[in-house]
Amino acid sequence: MKAGDHGPRRGAAATDGTRWGAAVAFTLIELLVVIAIIAILAGLLLPTLARARDKGKTIACAGNQRQLILATLMYDEDHKVLPLGWVPERLPAIWYRQLQAYLGRKTNVSGGGVFICPSSVQPDERGLLRPGGFWGFLSYAQNKEVNVGREDIGMKHVEDPAGTVMFADTDGWDACLYADTDATANVLYRHSGGTEWSTKTVRVTRRGNRKALFGRANGVFLDGHAELMRSASNRIFTLKLD
Repeated sequence: MKAGDHGPRRGAAATDGTRWGAAVAFTLIELLVVIAIIAILAGLLLPTLARARDKGKTIACAGNQRQLILATLMYDEDHKVLPLGWVPERLPAIWYRQLQAYLGRKTNVSGGGVFICPSSVQPDERGLLRPGGFWGFLSYAQNKEVNVGREDIGMKHVEDPAGTVMFADTDGWDACLYADTDATANVLYRHSGGTEWSTKTVRVTRRGNRKALFGRANGVFLDGHAELMRSASNRIFTLKLD
């Protein structure tokens, strides 16, 4: 190469017969192959991503319930009774307001925040699904066997804290939680691939032709531990040692 030369001229022939600077193009077959590979990879990855997203929401839900049970135990320590279930004559004093002070919020606020499972949904006025349960502020419920109609039940009456559920996933309609054997069973098995269906009660959980898929429900017990449940038998609702 002579002094002052800066390489071959644009468009000059290369030794392999091509021209310098010529555009390199894919053939139609090559493009179709690339698209097919991308489609196959997407088909493999999307279910994995969906499971990972569900797992993340499940963990966040369990975290919410752990905060609720810690607030409950602090409430019992202060008042020597557990928060109230559904006692109409005592409204607005009810568990999803009574616990607010132990979560750094005002007691005139109903639910919201950690009272809402990130996997819970309800239809809005346009029929689109949004989080928050039926009323928009609650998607857990409190064990119906805990002080419904009574105001003197505390941890001192619970014989089996590790085997007594306190809160679990619901559609957010009820303040209280009912076992699968109950006529108004309302535990929702929305996690681990499930949909917003309980074993019996179908309210906002049925939407069009959506199938009832039963995964697992998050539940938190009076000893403070949370677990993913496949079922909610009456045994875990009673305060007695079973």
